[in-house]
Amino acid sequence: MNYNRLKNIHNKNQTPILPVRPGMFLEIHEIVWEWDTRRIWKFKWLVIKVKNPNQPDGTFTIRGEVARMTIEKIYPLSFPNFDKVLLLDDYKIRRSKLYYIREKIGKDARFKSIIESSKRNTNLLDLIKKPEAPKTEEKVEAKEEVKVEENVETKKVEENVQETVAPVVEDNAPATENTEAAAE
Repeated sequence: MNYNRLKNIHNKNQTPILPVRPGMFLEIHEIVWEWDTRRIWKFKWLVIKVKNPNQPDGTFTIRGEVARMTIEKIYPLSFPNFDKVLLLDDYKIRRSKLYYIREKIGKDARFKSIIESSKRNTNLLDLIKKPEAPKTEEKVEAKEEVKVEENVETKKVEENVQETVAPVVEDNAPATENTEAAAE
């Protein structure tokens, strides 16, 4: 596999990097092109290995049954042909590579589930962070609010100055000269 090509695709298209880890049971909806037609291939697999997590050139290995045959596939973490990646279950595991599951059959191949019911059937592609453009707008709004508060404070100060100047202005002309000097 050409990892430099994957890095270039990731940088060019900003394809998301999947947050998968070993022990996840996923339902993957992959876009498959057959001649001129496009269809979605759905299958349920267990993630047995993740290589270079959170990197554009990282890969993950999945294992499952398709048409009564056990198959293992390796996908890049930044694969653009995923339509959906649903998290069906997450298992408690003690190893980072689950190669030993290949020899297990039946009850020996069981894991303990650690996922909450609210997180089941969540699309992992939706959980990935989007570009942070809205945060800059929030900063601008916060600065505008500060300016409004400053304007309110300056208006109060100006009102106080006018109140102190107003009684003095009511007196004779020499008093107005004193108030102008005090205002400066």
